[in-house]
Amino acid sequence: MVSLGELRIPHMGSVENARVVAWHVEEGAGFSVGQLLYEVETDKTLTEVTADVDGVLARRLAHEGDELKVGDLVGWWAAAGSDAGVIAAALAAQPAAPQMAAADTAFTPVSRASAAPPAAPISSADEASPHSPRVRKLAREHGVDLATLRGSGPGGRISGEDVLQAVAARSGGRGSQEHADPLPAGYEDVPCESRPNSLRRRTIARRLAETARSVPHLTADMQIDMGAVLATRARLNARQPAPPMSVLSLVAAAVCRLLPQHPELNATFTDAHLLCWRVVNLGIAVDTPEGLVVPVLRDAGRMSLEELNGAIATVAARARNGTLRADELEGGTFTISNPGSLGPVLRAEAILNAPQVALLGLPGMVHEPVAVADATNGYRIAVRPLLRPSLTFDHRALDGGHVIRFLNALKRELEQMSG
Repeated sequence: MVSLGELRIPHMGSVENARVVAWHVEEGAGFSVGQLLYEVETDKTLTEVTADVDGVLARRLAHEGDELKVGDLVGWWAAAGSDAGVIAAALAAQPAAPQMAAADTAFTPVSRASAAPPAAPISSADEASPHSPRVRKLAREHGVDLATLRGSGPGGRISGEDVLQAVAARSGGRGSQEHADPLPAGYEDVPCESRPNSLRRRTIARRLAETARSVPHLTADMQIDMGAVLATRARLNARQPAPPMSVLSLVAAAVCRLLPQHPELNATFTDAHLLCWRVVNLGIAVDTPEGLVVPVLRDAGRMSLEELNGAIATVAARARNGTLRADELEGGTFTISNPGSLGPVLRAEAILNAPQVALLGLPGMVHEPVAVADATNGYRIAVRPLLRPSLTFDHRALDGGHVIRFLNALKRELEQMSG
């Protein structure tokens, strides 16, 4: 009898959970080395799983949309050229499929594939009942007899959630729910569209909430005249580099030059130590359709300005099209967020990217009248391009003095830039 091999969710750095997005090989079909078998989405990226050997996909155990843990079994495969009858016999000899990591029902997506049950007739008793219009509407749409339900509301009142739970129970706990999360109190009659949160969005929410609860955040701002930076960018772009030089890259290069002089900002705080990292692994926050992603440029301080500019453009593009590897999202020591690229935001305060102790936020650049020193030791009013970056920091690790000294150094570096 042919022996079957296992297909499991692969180890992907610090990733713990993954969702099967798509299979690319049908059951019974052969595959070859390097061929794409299936895709999984993690909280960080979309990962393609390819074959290490030639073979035949004997059976899929995980379905598209299933949420699993690293190491969970997703399928069986047989040696290339195995006969279908032999594979069937081998599958029959296998124990029952192992239990997959059960998805929390609160996260179960709404199925649109199953046909809706016939609508229940409307009776005069329904119209005269104490049930809300939303409850009656849901009952009609899903064919639920309200007389069979026990309400969970005050005085046994039936809520919309009671109806949806009855629908979910009838369909095996999946599929016909308008939403699975309980509605906020007082919102039972408010129409809504329930959009399932992706694995990435749920992980982002959990990590941000954990960081906000456990880390004392403070933010300091600094006003910087960006005239020299814009002039430098114009000179560099006159050479028509590809990609064009960006303000973000010029700021990032300055940050990489300064962090070795301010190692406490390029660090991680523990109860016993401040771990000051000897390299700058620069995180660049990127807005994507699936949520915020922070690819990491390892040892960015060793890159030339042109290399750094190209690397930022490349990882941003790959973040948006979902082709980053999991290891490209780990090991960051300092992060730059650039919400000003999306619009004229006035402040860029942020939640830290744990376990880092500092994050530099870049708001939109503005042109405003300011007092500028002149040759007579006096001042004149001039409209200048201004940037007011926000440095958010972990107050357990850093005091205001650390942060202000770094911002002062960044101000000097940018206002005196030439190149």
